[in-house]
Amino acid sequence: MTRCTNVIRPARVDLWRFASAAVAVFATAVLTPSLPASPPCTHHEDDCVGCGKAAAMARRIALGLPTTDEALQTPLEALGDTDLLHVNLDLEILPASTALAGTCTLTLRSLANNLTQFTFRLRNNLAISSATINGTPVSVATSGTTTRIATLDRPYNAGETFAITIVYAGPAVSRGFGSIEFQQTPAGNPIIATLSEAFYAYTWWPAKEGDVGEPGDMRDKATFELAITAPEALTSVSNGLLQGVDVLPGARKRFRWATNYPQAIYLAAFGSSVYSAYTLNHTLLDGRTLPVQFFLYPESDTPDNRAQWEVCLPAMTVFETLFGPYPFADEKYGMYQFPFSGGMEHQTMTGQGVFIGSVTVHELAHQWWGDNVTCQTWSDIWLNEGFATYSEALWEEFRPGSTGTPALLLAMAQRRPGNASGSVYRYDTSNNNTIFSGNSVYRKGGWVLHMLRRTLGDQAFFDAIRAYRAAYQGSAATTIDFRNAVEQSTGRDLHRFFDQWVFGTGAPAFAYGSQSFTVNGKAYARVHLRQTQQASFGVDGLFHTPIDLRVDSADGSVTRTVFADAQTDFFVVRAAGAAPVTGVALDPLDYVLATDKVPEAYTPGPPVVVETVPAPGALFPADAPPAALDVYFSEAMTINASHVTLTGPLGPVSVTC
Repeated sequence: MTRCTNVIRPARVDLWRFASAAVAVFATAVLTPSLPASPPCTHHEDDCVGCGKAAAMARRIALGLPTTDEALQTPLEALGDTDLLHVNLDLEILPASTALAGTCTLTLRSLANNLTQFTFRLRNNLAISSATINGTPVSVATSGTTTRIATLDRPYNAGETFAITIVYAGPAVSRGFGSIEFQQTPAGNPIIATLSEAFYAYTWWPAKEGDVGEPGDMRDKATFELAITAPEALTSVSNGLLQGVDVLPGARKRFRWATNYPQAIYLAAFGSSVYSAYTLNHTLLDGRTLPVQFFLYPESDTPDNRAQWEVCLPAMTVFETLFGPYPFADEKYGMYQFPFSGGMEHQTMTGQGVFIGSVTVHELAHQWWGDNVTCQTWSDIWLNEGFATYSEALWEEFRPGSTGTPALLLAMAQRRPGNASGSVYRYDTSNNNTIFSGNSVYRKGGWVLHMLRRTLGDQAFFDAIRAYRAAYQGSAATTIDFRNAVEQSTGRDLHRFFDQWVFGTGAPAFAYGSQSFTVNGKAYARVHLRQTQQASFGVDGLFHTPIDLRVDSADGSVTRTVFADAQTDFFVVRAAGAAPVTGVALDPLDYVLATDKVPEAYTPGPPVVVETVPAPGALFPADAPPAALDVYFSEAMTINASHVTLTGPLGPVSVTC
């Protein structure tokens, strides 16, 4: 202890903090809840991630199925030269020959002056029999495997609209995760379904979308009408609301669907099969009734399977509470069974091939994160998949009957990446396999949100993501857009957070040591914390992150949050009472995505102030200042008056020590 005495009478003493590499931690004790051990995953690693896309792609590659087409090398007009307003697609599916025949009208607005061509994508196995613009025949050239270039009937200037109608037919060729599949259900009924993500709408309709392997731009959304003609035994489902069912010659039926909510190109979809169908009405938080429609294969229509899908009803209430109103309340939410070993969040109508509650919740969350707000480029796909993965954990935290925080932490432990070395931001968008990384995009992306919430606090975090949604709903956003929205909402500078956790690679690894000591009858722990990850990880080899230290003693356990931001940090942490510290645990609840937390022998650090009398912030009358200021250090100290600066409201105060 060092005692310094003032020789004049200031009205108030502002206590100082010594500037050093050490940090004195003054915080309120928080009791640490117990957390049950996470059960091991018994499936393929990526089967346990959200929609199962990473595992599905790995299986398709292992089976030798083609998943991609060559990227186009021909320069084309920019995606931003036109604005797609509406799509009207009348499609007939021919199960016996696994073929398609369609008429598609794209209504567009020119955003450039003197626009003379329009590029769309339609795979060359689908032959175009006619093309017209506003009724005038036009020529369409084929470029490579996937791209068509229409010469417009005249130059169009910015603001002018035109409609191009394409009539086409041919055998179906599937790419990606199964962009257009003709298969059979377990009972032997036909099932024809689509899954266009990421680049593969062109395998079944003439789509305005970015080239294979390019980051793309999902801001250009459109309203859709989709009519599906199929054999009369099949029910066809799609986005939006059913407009009608037409009985056609030749034992056929046409189901006409339409959505007035603009949607991204890859979210347009249909499924046709023999379905057992039913509808439940769900009351939204604003009191409106939303129809929730379910379409299962008859052989899959069991009480257990229904229960796993109907989880979407209470989950919708949770997500409305956390994220805001359901985005498509004027239409519906639906789920249909299709031949994919996971799920796909088609807007207002999720395709799902499994009966797993967490997948149901994941796909529902995409209606907010992925459909209402869409990643602008495939490099930003974590804004879809990381959000939906974290939403699974939020459901576990807030669902009826939940234990709350312990349930959240258990869910995140189950979603911890097995390898955190990759970047969440996808620099390589060359194919679906690199885009949909289970470890980097789903798990690590979910953990980014988990740690961002811990950094900001609950109120600020949920306010920020609602503000982000408000800014970009109905459109698309980049990672920078998300960061800027959170910064604007919270007033926090988050460049470092995003640089290290999203744009950078890897995760921190820690080694730490501790030593117990007592000062003025109070117990403390000296702690050093080293970052040991490889130098290419984080930013300049370091991570800046809040992290918890739990200090145990016979008087109890307390947890205090410190901030790691150096190669080696030193902390002094107050224990629960006078009993010596018996142990220190680093991040005991695993709030930080660290790859290692290894105890080691304590390395001494610099001294810090652990206590003052009067305490920091103390006030006293001008005519009765304290005669002395007692300062307690973590180490034995020898100082004199020349080492001390004391300042009051009237300026410097002389001291003796």
